[in-house]
Amino acid sequence: MELATRAGSADALYLTPTGRIVLAEFKLWRNPGARREVIGQILDYARILASWDYDDLERAVRNRTKRSPFDIVSEAHGGVQEQDFVDNVSRRLRRGEFLLLIIGDGIREDVEDIVSYVQEHSGLRFNLALVEAAVFRRADEEDLIIQPRVLARTELIPRTVLIRKTMLKETDDHPIEEHEPSPIEDENERFWRAVLKDFAFDDPEPEVPEPSRGASVWVKLEGSGHGGWGISFGAFLNRNQSSIGTYLTSRAGFPEERRVFDEMVSALSSGEEPASSLDGWKRWSNSTGQPRIGFNRSTEFVDGTAIRDFDEAVEWMREHFNRLVSTLHPECRRRLHTKR
Repeated sequence: MELATRAGSADALYLTPTGRIVLAEFKLWRNPGARREVIGQILDYARILASWDYDDLERAVRNRTKRSPFDIVSEAHGGVQEQDFVDNVSRRLRRGEFLLLIIGDGIREDVEDIVSYVQEHSGLRFNLALVEAAVFRRADEEDLIIQPRVLARTELIPRTVLIRKTMLKETDDHPIEEHEPSPIEDENERFWRAVLKDFAFDDPEPEVPEPSRGASVWVKLEGSGHGGWGISFGAFLNRNQSSIGTYLTSRAGFPEERRVFDEMVSALSSGEEPASSLDGWKRWSNSTGQPRIGFNRSTEFVDGTAIRDFDEAVEWMREHFNRLVSTLHPECRRRLHTKR
């Protein structure tokens, strides 16, 4: 049943006998707003849940059910050991290891784009599934047949987990295993640690991201849509195109955020402030057409893995990441809260 969090009430929380945690959101997809907002909603719930310990979870469950999580699970599944259950749930809360389910009656639009976005912005160890629940009625009968179909799920990405065998069925006592980082992931982490060591933006508002094994790190604009990701800043390594860079982008489907992005492009193109602070800026789009403005440069990767001029690339990224975010972040905030 619903689980109350600071970000609102998640539609359903499930706990398995081995301590796996599942959050589910149910939506009718007739409403375009629901399609846009549900991803941000469930990520917000996951972010809040990852800040809890077992006592926080037990308190929330007791407030809703008058029973502890262990009592509920052990009643449905015999042989559950309380200490093992509590330890497993605690570990997964601490590490953000969740299965997130978004269940609707017709999930068809922009599935690849949604999954790609979640992969890029994820800082938690979760798997996401989009499930279409088709409903059929037998002829001349009242019975309904509900057929769930898994449409998409996240690929294994740095700092996530791989769930063996099946997503929805308990298969053993240890269904989650971590993978060893690849050489590219090690190089990514080495680069981001060097970039972000003792790093601070001149603008004190945005949070400095954590080092990542992924090819990108991100800064969101608090107050923008999609849980703050309606407008965001990215910094990236692109081995396929032998480049590195940093940029501002806006999320599709959020008109106010896109208005702000377009205003920034117009101001920079016309030479208005803050153009003088961003000399050499560029405009481009990624492979899915998402617009970007910022800086990029050619960079050689040795054997497609390590940056050849590592120290120079680190200094370039520190300078341009700070310049872009510190210049445009306050402008975006101001424009976002100024209606035309």
